[in-house]
Amino acid sequence: MAIRRPSIADLKRGDPRAWRWFVNEFGSAVTGYARKFGHPDPEEVTGSTLEAIARRIATFEGGHAELRSFVFSIAHARIVDDVRKRSRRQQVDVDWASQPSLETTDMGIESSDPDLVAALDQMPDELKHMLHLRYVEGLSTKETARAIGKSEVATRVALSRGMAKLRAVLESSSSHEEVES
Repeated sequence: MAIRRPSIADLKRGDPRAWRWFVNEFGSAVTGYARKFGHPDPEEVTGSTLEAIARRIATFEGGHAELRSFVFSIAHARIVDDVRKRSRRQQVDVDWASQPSLETTDMGIESSDPDLVAALDQMPDELKHMLHLRYVEGLSTKETARAIGKSEVATRVALSRGMAKLRAVLESSSSHEEVES
């Protein structure tokens, strides 16, 4: 039986059913997000993200769309913080370092099209994160911007340029195939 979506006020009051909904709604999504970006301990990211939300919910302003953005912005910050800590310590975890920062299949894009996979692999990591949040997680451009800590305009421009680059790479790949045939 699905838990009905509670109000933000229910979460602020500490209603156990509201928090059960919250964990069901966001727990696996945050774990998947951390896993997709190669974090070595996605469950730790989830736990610390949910804990941060619980501590900060009393001061949260907004509705459910803003809550979703808020959750992913905290998860994103946790992942980035971990990467920074690792680079400052100059310690390299072989499993963490050997994983690509983001592969097309990790972005949740199911495709048997090798050209699409290759084109996405050419995108910078930050753009891959934006594309994932926008098109896989379903955040709006505004929510994506909040999640990665950039302005909405900069995010919109980056997504637009990224999609144009993706199209150009795919068209170039397509025209090379036609020439070879």
